[in-house]
Amino acid sequence: MLTAVVVVVLAAPAALADQRVCKVVHNVLVCVAVHDQPPSDPSPGLRPGPGTCSWQGHEYPCHDEAFGWFDNADGCYYLSMTPQPAYDSKLWEGHPDGQGAIYQFMCPTRTGTGGGWKWRATSPQPTRVTAVQLAQKAFATLTLPRPVPPSSPSGAKLPDGRPYTVVRVPTWYWTTPASYQPKTARAAVGPVWARVTVTPVALTFAPGDTGRTTSCSGPGRVWTPAAGPWAHAPGGCDYSYPQSTYGYPGGQLTATYGIVWRAIWVGSGGTGGSFPDVTTTATSRFAVAEAQAVIVK
Repeated sequence: MLTAVVVVVLAAPAALADQRVCKVVHNVLVCVAVHDQPPSDPSPGLRPGPGTCSWQGHEYPCHDEAFGWFDNADGCYYLSMTPQPAYDSKLWEGHPDGQGAIYQFMCPTRTGTGGGWKWRATSPQPTRVTAVQLAQKAFATLTLPRPVPPSSPSGAKLPDGRPYTVVRVPTWYWTTPASYQPKTARAAVGPVWARVTVTPVALTFAPGDTGRTTSCSGPGRVWTPAAGPWAHAPGGCDYSYPQSTYGYPGGQLTATYGIVWRAIWVGSGGTGGSFPDVTTTATSRFAVAEAQAVIVK
C-alpha cells in the first residue's frame, strides 16, 4: 500500500529547535514541522513583499509556495491537500461529501506546533481580479444624465396652455449642455486598475408621430425667434412634422429625447476596450398645430 507524505516546514534559523507531529489520515501521512521562535519576531524566513497580508500588526506574504495562502482572519497559511483524504464525516466536521476540502495549515503567528489539517469551505486565496472586471465595476458607478427637453419647442404655448410646434417647419430639439458632458470613473485592486471614460456621441429624437427617429451630434441649440421659423438647427438637430396632432389624445404627442453614451476603458498591463453604447432618455408632450391656428397671447 502506498502512503502519500506531506511535510510542511517553516524556515527559521537553524539554532532554533523544531517540533514535528505526524498523523496518518486515510492512508495519507501528514507531518507538520514548526520551529519554536521568539514572540518578538513572529515571521522569520517569511519576508513581506508585493501583496502582503497582516495579522495583529505584523505583515506576511499573502502566498507562499510551500504553505499556500495566508488567512488574515486567523494568521495561518492554508494549502489544499492533494490528494484529498477519503470522505469521513468527522474529518469533514459534519459537512456533506463534496462540500469544502481538507487543508493543511501552518500558523507562523504561533509558537510550537502551529499547524495540522482541517476542513475549510473555501481557500483564503483571493479571487483574481482582471482589468476588464474593474472597468465594468467603474462603469456601473457612473450615473449618466438624462436629456433635459425644452418645455416647449416653440418657446411658447397655445391659448389653452399646451406647449406646441408648427406643422412643416423645422422643430429644433436640444438638451442642456450640462447633461451632455463626458464622465469618468476609476477602480483598482492592488496593482490592477481600470479607468472608464463615457462620452455623449449623439442626441436622438423620436418625434412621436409616424416618423423615424433622427439624431445629431448634440447637444443641439435652443431655438429663439431671432432664428426665424424656417431656419434649420445648426448640426441638423431638427425635425419637420408633416401633420398636426388633431385627433391625438389631448391633442398632443409624446416625443422621446435620447443621449447616446459611448464607453471606452484603459487598464493596467496595456489592456483596454469598449462597452456597448448606452442611451438615456426623457420625454416631452406638446401639440403640433397648423400655422393658421396659432394665436399666441
